[in-house]
Amino acid sequence: MSGRLVGAEWLKLRKRRPLFWWSLVLTVGVVTTVFTILEILHLANPVHHGPPGGLDGFSGGMMGLVTAGSIAAIRIGATAGTADVSTGVFRDLVATGRPRWDLFIARVPGSLLLLLPMVTLGFAVVMTGSIGFAGQLPTPTGWMIARGYGWVVLFTSFDVVVALGFSSLIGSRATTIGVLIGWQHIASPLLEQVKLLGGARQALFTGALDRLNPAPAAGEGAPPIIIHSATVAAVVLVAWMALMLLVGGWRTATRDA
Repeated sequence: MSGRLVGAEWLKLRKRRPLFWWSLVLTVGVVTTVFTILEILHLANPVHHGPPGGLDGFSGGMMGLVTAGSIAAIRIGATAGTADVSTGVFRDLVATGRPRWDLFIARVPGSLLLLLPMVTLGFAVVMTGSIGFAGQLPTPTGWMIARGYGWVVLFTSFDVVVALGFSSLIGSRATTIGVLIGWQHIASPLLEQVKLLGGARQALFTGALDRLNPAPAAGEGAPPIIIHSATVAAVVLVAWMALMLLVGGWRTATRDA
């Protein structure tokens, strides 16, 4: 796999303007809007609306970023996995003689090159808002910020890989987006509540992602802790990514040109 091949994958995604701009809105625009509105409310009525920053603002900002950013990641991964087939250029790429596995794997860094700068900018907004709008509230430490950034990158990168592999397998961008968003944000959180499933719930990657959150939400609305070991959570995530890459690469290698 060459750098030119990765660059070509990035360029194909970058030239899709609706994908680019909506991804920017989801990763940067959402958290910027939320912090702006909360700060305006605080300035207008500080008695009823506290500062939007601090530790709670940092935790909430991260959750907002990964929730909206995961949608952008799924859209990017699903587009990368199906673009060549849907536009009819897959046959031309195969005709160049490049190994099909190289064509598939190059989509991973190509997708991440588009997403991660946006995620980084979105996290910079969360960090700035949580510190700059903290008032008298305690602010996140440097170590917490570093771990938070790593978790956000892991969360969104994981969604890109899963969406890429799944879309390459089924060959449908729209179905991939609908299925993965529904699974990650609706079905999987509901399954985490079903105690009858017992230890089988540890196979849900949403529980693994929540376990690695360095600033988990507290209170009644917090998700249940399904996986108590960070090592188990890491193994679950690696297994899911490996599976999606395997089935997506296999389908790309065996697809009729």
